[in-house]
Amino acid sequence: MNNRDKYFKGQQTNEILICFFRKHWITLIKEFLYFVIFMFIVFFVLRYIDTIQSVLIGNRELKLFFLTGFIIATFCIHRFFVKMLNYFVYIGLITNLRVIDHQKSLFFNDSVDAVDMAQIQNTERIKEGVFPNILGYGDIKIFLNASSGIKTFETIPNVRFHFRCLSRQKEARRLANLQASKFNRSQQNINNKDNTTVNIPINSNSISNQDFEVDKSIPVER
Repeated sequence: MNNRDKYFKGQQTNEILICFFRKHWITLIKEFLYFVIFMFIVFFVLRYIDTIQSVLIGNRELKLFFLTGFIIATFCIHRFFVKMLNYFVYIGLITNLRVIDHQKSLFFNDSVDAVDMAQIQNTERIKEGVFPNILGYGDIKIFLNASSGIKTFETIPNVRFHFRCLSRQKEARRLANLQASKFNRSQQNINNKDNTTVNIPINSNSISNQDFEVDKSIPVER
């Protein structure tokens, strides 16, 4: 089965995608709140636009003030939609071989950090607070074998499900590596047995002279 680049770029030939996840929607609450406040201000300005225009006539300071407000409003609108797009393109993936953190943004960032299942020593699920327990999100910490490094996935939705997927794939990879090492050892033992030579000692005194006696009935050419 060839799964190369089947579901995502960089997928290996024998790699199977188990699940993927984004950050919880709670991370967008602040952006939505800012956007609602901004839309309320825009609605207020449009409703009283005639009054505002009459006030701005001949007043350079207020014109400059509203120009600054327009620039800030444009920046806020742009920031809101950039945050929304970043939310959808920043994903994590769990496969049967790796845990992949695709840190991507719309303009500035596009990096991939992958952790092999065989390098994972332990995993920890953190869900503290009222909202995490009610909404079911939390953090997952991955402790590595090779060093004291820790990989953390923050604000994961349905954190129990993803923690179970990660733990099961880690255990499956450990068992597969164990079976592969046992098979390699058995093959090595078989090869060692096939290459073993048997040395049979020969005692010269055990050979009698009769074995080398010439048969006189055979004519000898002179």
